[in-house]
Amino acid sequence: MKSRTLMGIAFVGLIGFGPIQAGDEGLDPDQWGLSPTSVFDVPTPEAFGYPDTRPGSSEPLPRGFPGAPPMVPHDVDRYLPITMDRNRCLTCHDDFELIGKAEAEDPTPMPKSHYAETNGRFTPSGHNHVCTHCHVPQADVPPLMGSTF
Repeated sequence: MKSRTLMGIAFVGLIGFGPIQAGDEGLDPDQWGLSPTSVFDVPTPEAFGYPDTRPGSSEPLPRGFPGAPPMVPHDVDRYLPITMDRNRCLTCHDDFELIGKAEAEDPTPMPKSHYAETNGRFTPSGHNHVCTHCHVPQADVPPLMGSTF
């Protein structure tokens, strides 16, 4: 019983006297976040463009971390939207025989995990038909924030 009374008094004290400690002014909106500007400012990002390279005319890009999906070194606007019935990525990258054997001038083949075996044949899996869920085109823009990852 005594502990309930003490808890009630503490609760009323926190709720009742909390606003008095903060003062009437409160915090300046410029001090709410980590940014040196107000949280109400809406910054305009810098415009950028994807590289104007044709598929097959550039080197593979380095991966962001071990095991990361390969990045696309060319523009993909003309290939969108990617659907189960319309996937132009497969025109160049669907070559099961090149897995592990591709030369530098060959397009990067899809990995074996992107195929399903049906009646003894390997065909592209329907689970991975929207390539841009994992593989994204890259633009030459500075990072928004540094990383030690």
